[in-house]
This record gives sequence, C-alpha cells and structure tokens, in this order.
Amino acid sequence: MTSKKAKENNRLTTGDWIKLIGFFVVYFFFLKSKDIIINYPYWLLITVFAIVVVICISLQFRRIKEDYVTIEKKDKFLFFGINILQIAVIAYFISGIILIPFNYYNIYKSKSNNSIIEKCEITGISTYSKNRSIFYNFKGKSNVINGFKPIMENIKDDGKFENYYFVAEVRQGVCNTYILESWDIVQK
Repeated sequence: MTSKKAKENNRLTTGDWIKLIGFFVVYFFFLKSKDIIINYPYWLLITVFAIVVVICISLQFRRIKEDYVTIEKKDKFLFFGINILQIAVIAYFISGIILIPFNYYNIYKSKSNNSIIEKCEITGISTYSKNRSIFYNFKGKSNVINGFKPIMENIKDDGKFENYYFVAEVRQGVCNTYILESWDIVQK
C-alpha cells in the first residue's frame, strides 16, 4: 500500500506540467535576450547563480539531511551527487529568469545610443544543421552567434572564412556590452 502511495506522490500533476512548461517559456526569453548581447557580463550570471545556489541549499538543507540519514552507506555518495546536480540545474534556470529584467533594460537603454558598424575577425564557422554558428572576436573577446547565411556553407571548408569579416551593427549597452542589431559576412 505504501509503495502505491509513493508512486502517486512522485507523479507530476497537470498543474506541475503547466508550471514546468511556463518555467521553460520564461527561460526562453532569457536565452533570446542574452543571444543578442555581445560581451555578456558572465560575472553577473555567476554572481546571481552563486547567490541562488546558497539560497537553494539553505532551503533544502533540512530535507536533504533527513533523507541522507536514511540512505544506505553505499548510496550516500550518489545521493549527495544527485542533490548537488539538482540544485545546480535549478539555480542556473532561476538565475537566468532573474536576469531577464537586466537583459531587457540593457536592450532598452542601448536604443538611445547611435549604432556603429564593427568588422570582426571570424575564428570559425559551424554549419551543422542544428548548430549553425559563427565564432568571431569582438573588441578582443571571443563570441558566438547562432544563425545562418548561405555564404557560410561556401567559406567553411579549408579555412576560407579567414578571408571574410563578420560585420556587426551594434549599439552600446550597459556594463561594456553591445546589442547586436544586424549582422552579415563580407569579403576582406
């Protein structure tokens, strides 16, 4: 009887699925806004992540401690690892959601600045169907943008991409970031 009750308690309800889907939709807004910010301040993401990890651990500590005592000795390391991984994943997603207002404020604030055109060295191109990306240097920092232009297929092979520039139209944002307005690939 107790194992049947445990199975019922471990099932996700319709409400749980709706919350989970809503969570991923909101996180999608973080990813979309982060993708157009060049030189993203990852120190900010790491700081928020660390704070959220501490909060998650403090909220879950008592439950983890109670469960840890009941686990067999041989499974304690696995139990500890799974809980750390769970907290890290949840903290990463929550950190992204917390940073959505910063990203959109950054985009909004950049609209008051003039756009500038920057020619950037291309350091690599990936044209795999699910991961079409351009790797480039912008003001001394390596960046990547997911996207596709037909010329990418032609210049990928044999390092031909070194004969081209990644041309970005950007506006300066806050924290030494730039908002990507548009981009193209042009020959040197």
